[in-house]
Amino acid sequence: MRIVRHILPYLLFTLLALSVGVYANDAYSPSGIEELRQKITELEQKLEELEAQQAPVEETDSTSEVGGRYQQLPDISLVLQAKGKLSDDQADPDRQKIRLTEAELAIQGYVYPNVRLDAFIAGEPSEHDHSGFHVHEAYVSYIGFRKYLNLIVGQKFVPFGRANQLHSHSWLYARQPLVLSNLVAPESLAGQGILFDYSLPIREDLLLRLDFGLWANGSQGEESDLPDIMVGPGAKLTDRFRTARLWLGKSIGEAAELEIGCSWAGGRSEQDENTGETDYVHLGGIDLSYRLFGTGARRLLLRGEYVWRKGTLESGGARAGGYYLFADYRWNKYASAGLLYDWSEFPQDTSKHESALSAILTYQFSEQYYIRLQLVHGSRPNVDSYNELWLHWAWGIGPHTHNLE
Repeated sequence: MRIVRHILPYLLFTLLALSVGVYANDAYSPSGIEELRQKITELEQKLEELEAQQAPVEETDSTSEVGGRYQQLPDISLVLQAKGKLSDDQADPDRQKIRLTEAELAIQGYVYPNVRLDAFIAGEPSEHDHSGFHVHEAYVSYIGFRKYLNLIVGQKFVPFGRANQLHSHSWLYARQPLVLSNLVAPESLAGQGILFDYSLPIREDLLLRLDFGLWANGSQGEESDLPDIMVGPGAKLTDRFRTARLWLGKSIGEAAELEIGCSWAGGRSEQDENTGETDYVHLGGIDLSYRLFGTGARRLLLRGEYVWRKGTLESGGARAGGYYLFADYRWNKYASAGLLYDWSEFPQDTSKHESALSAILTYQFSEQYYIRLQLVHGSRPNVDSYNELWLHWAWGIGPHTHNLE
């Protein structure tokens, strides 16, 4: 039918031209009329032949994007990371080593219109505590469950703070800020449960987003191999807990945007073996991000985040806090440079803290491959100062679509 629609204007034009010719040549004669009838008959025959050759177009009611296109296969990706570290801290067992740190397999796609499945399975070398493959995230998203409301069910990096939902290969630094490692989680605070994601476009330049989640089986935290060095236990929300995050995004002119967010998490942790009392942990945080876009791929990112943690048992009701300040400038689509300063107290002893200043250089060869250097000068309890040089590179294949920086 599309071909017929394309031919129809030419048919009308031909008939009009013939009619003009007939009038111009006094074609009211029987021979002129007969010639016009023959032309019309020939055109009708050609149209019938074209309609017979036109193949029917198959229509579908689904408007959702499907992995694997018409085969309805999922999108499958693999991303690998490797890190090396040079350090002058003689007590650090990871110094002067380069090794593969993680391989992440992503399986994603739509299982029904507006119903999307995302699963991320990570594997680590055998010397890590979590050796073998384990599930990072596996959840189903009901997009547009109600007007402005999305519903997410499964295991997920919970929406606390600005960077918690990012996978480590999406970070803009090789080493996580200290305050997030000590007070939230070594990589990301995760849980199994349900998330209500409500986004309200207030104006064209203003978006308000509210996330509320009910979770269980949170992150355990991480032990340190470094002797005589305190390491924060993270949130240690190992039982049922809740999260809430309010996020406001506003565009400033045509080349800048501002984000402001505040987060809260709270719930039960483990019981004391001696007293049987349950530890209740509360987390709070506020974050601010500013982006300025220049010509081409130029972009300036400024970000700050403050986090506090309070537990009833391990910290004795004391409140530990910390923050980081981060600036990153990308001057073309390949290269960027950043500065990171972070400072963190320890929940076990709020009189002690650690801090670090980092210079970061990243070169991204493509969307699937980048390499990064991070030079760190810091101090921690029982160590006046130390210096580290991190080498971080990541590569992968496949679309691997999830939250990016």
